[in-house]
Amino acid sequence: MATVGGVRESGGRYLQRREYHWSGLGVELARWQGGPATEGLCRLPEHLMFVTLGGTTARTEARIDGGRRYVGADFPGAVSFIPANRERRAWHGEGVIDYVTIRLDPHRLPGGINPGSLEFTGFTNSPDPLVRQLALELRDEARTGGLAGQLYVDSIAATLALHLLRTCSNLAPSRPAAAPGLSGSRLRTVIEYIDEHLGDDLRLDRLADVAGVDRHHFGRAFKKATGVPPHRYVMRRRVDRATELLARSELPIARIAHDVGMSSQSHLTTVFRRMVGDTPLGYRKARRNA
Repeated sequence: MATVGGVRESGGRYLQRREYHWSGLGVELARWQGGPATEGLCRLPEHLMFVTLGGTTARTEARIDGGRRYVGADFPGAVSFIPANRERRAWHGEGVIDYVTIRLDPHRLPGGINPGSLEFTGFTNSPDPLVRQLALELRDEARTGGLAGQLYVDSIAATLALHLLRTCSNLAPSRPAAAPGLSGSRLRTVIEYIDEHLGDDLRLDRLADVAGVDRHHFGRAFKKATGVPPHRYVMRRRVDRATELLARSELPIARIAHDVGMSSQSHLTTVFRRMVGDTPLGYRKARRNA
């Protein structure tokens, strides 16, 4: 997909996509399918933030001009930031993700700051709870047809701009070096292991061994890397797998429950209703009717 004033070639295939625009800020809501070897290129005159809300990729590699190379995977809660006029190349393995893209005018800065004196550092797939929450608020505003109005969006844009200044620019306060976390190849290895063993009795000790991290630190490191604790991430992936099997196969629901690691059909029904808002049978019927 090419964009006026820059380039954005997402590769892959959009399953759903809608764009919304306000003065100084744009939002895209999309479901996107990548892989098995998808290459993307992005360079825009606006600051760009990708916020993954659901789904995963088998593998993601990315490099932003002036930044470090990322090797890992897309996951719920992941946030990526591409500064204005900087190029990012990315390669994605197979997967389907739901995400929000935010395009922010780089001139939306607090008063008294010269844009020419700023330098931003981009990043790929790092949890950022504030950006994720603001993305959800923009998504809801878009879905309601701009019910709250431009003033509301202006306040979100101002908060985003200030957050980027404080965390990703040369004006950010210096921080002590953090201890190595669960990222890159280690995170990818754990996510791949989880996806391959969803039907098994996954244990924290085993996941820590796969990651090569002490079991006492694994849970905290995993939550820091993905934004959710291991048990919640595994449950989300089990439900994601169940939705795929319900939509694409004729397997009995009890068999699907077993295959995705649920203790029983009733267990799957309880968790599925809480996360999806429908029963497995109701979801299957709705997808077929659609």
